[in-house]
Amino acid sequence: MTIPPESLLARDPVTFEVIRGGLYAICEEMKAVVMRTSFSPLLSLSADLSCALLDTAGEVAAQGNDIPVHLGAMPFTGRAVLSAFPAAGWNEGDAVLLNDPYQGGSHLPDMSLLMPAFAEGALLGFTATRVHWPDVGGIAAGSSSVTDEILKEGLRIPPILILRGGQVREDVLNLILANVRVPEDRRGDFRAQLAGNMRGVTRMQDLARRYGAQLVRQVLADSQIYSRLQMQARLAALPDCDVSHAETMDGDGFVAGQALTIQVRIVKTGATVAVDFTGTAAQARGPVNATLPVTASSVYYTLISLVGGEVPPNSGAYSIVSINAPKGSLAHAVYPAPVVAANTETSNRIVDVLLGALAKAFPERVPGGSYGSACVVTFGGYDPTRGRHFVHYETVGGGMGARLGHDGASGQRVHMGNTMNLPIEALESSFPVRFHAYELLRKTRGAGQWRGGAGVRRVVEMLTDGVQASVLGERTVTPAAGVNGGAAGGLAQFTLLTADGTIRRLDSKSGPHLMGRGDRLDICTAGGGGWGKPLAKES
Repeated sequence: MTIPPESLLARDPVTFEVIRGGLYAICEEMKAVVMRTSFSPLLSLSADLSCALLDTAGEVAAQGNDIPVHLGAMPFTGRAVLSAFPAAGWNEGDAVLLNDPYQGGSHLPDMSLLMPAFAEGALLGFTATRVHWPDVGGIAAGSSSVTDEILKEGLRIPPILILRGGQVREDVLNLILANVRVPEDRRGDFRAQLAGNMRGVTRMQDLARRYGAQLVRQVLADSQIYSRLQMQARLAALPDCDVSHAETMDGDGFVAGQALTIQVRIVKTGATVAVDFTGTAAQARGPVNATLPVTASSVYYTLISLVGGEVPPNSGAYSIVSINAPKGSLAHAVYPAPVVAANTETSNRIVDVLLGALAKAFPERVPGGSYGSACVVTFGGYDPTRGRHFVHYETVGGGMGARLGHDGASGQRVHMGNTMNLPIEALESSFPVRFHAYELLRKTRGAGQWRGGAGVRRVVEMLTDGVQASVLGERTVTPAAGVNGGAAGGLAQFTLLTADGTIRRLDSKSGPHLMGRGDRLDICTAGGGGWGKPLAKES
């Protein structure tokens, strides 16, 4: 692919770069607005949200430094929305909401909101946010537990017009909020999300007034060309390869010892890559099934990381790869398979499988395996002290794999998550809980010339009765692999300790558990794999 002579890249690269930088800055400002106005600690502190700008075809032209599993799936979201609401029918002040994983969403708690930006009387593009609501109904508080069909995971929303002419359709919003726990909190989070989209629209219109709508529209397209060219050039500089790898997940929360294998073959030829998941296990009964957008986001993230990470991510960068994932498999689930843990667990395990394959061709570029998870912990119930219901969703960090020249990061959300730490003080001041431990598990670090990162231990006690709690984690059975002779990381472990002294070891996917006052949930995440053979003193 060459630069089209009519593009701004060819005619005026300086102006192109100024406007392109402005588009990415808009995404960061949108995120700041959502974080500063949202109610939930998951959003205001952990930043479990993502922002992007789409062109008039629904393709991603710019995105924030946010969550890969959200953003890699965003082109599917844009196309699904425009299929339901063609571009010609949008008006200023409209907005469409959706969360359906089978119509462009990721998993049900991730609410996506698209809003058009008009300038000079014509459609300029769309602002898009994907915000994780801490609860969207379903069988368990936090909407992230062990279920056997998506209908039990929560409220599923196909693309629906939620804003018309700048006015919220209160009847639609009330219908949604009637199906979630603590609706007043979710209303606040929705308003924050809407504010983020509106800020993006304002800033896009500001750019159009400064440079002209046609020029901004051109940069939305040229940014994708630029990223595609960057990917092609970097891939072409790497040796061709044909590599395969497979790993097995812990389980789906239902069948103990079930072989849930993710298998991949990667063929890199020149500036193109083909990724084939043939041989991957059939979709499971439990909620570990990835829809194609989630699998694709894992592939996009991994390949951009492989070539260096400086490529601006958007649909242009994503377009260099072809993906084959058999329908009805863990990597391409079909309705009505439950999917909530795919975003957090399966997507990260897919990344580790992809890296395991690429390590056979490019060990100097590839880190060891990670803790393979976002490790989701949810709990909710009634708080008698504050006189209100509550629900909480959080992710717990773990160990990242080491790489050539660097130890792995410890206690981090890795790869597909990229959320921030939730301070225990903020949670104790908001919910009836008390934390007894929050520490690094240094013994989980995979040995090597460079050591893997450490997992985390986080122990939380319930201060009231009738609390529903669930855990969705990974690597209690399969450790994070090392690279180039590095050792595997330590395993995860999840334990429920009741007030009467009973100790119950939990599966990596379990719940909802009914917890009472004095019961504790002990979460220990896995460590990352090492890189290179351990030094003599570590042998």
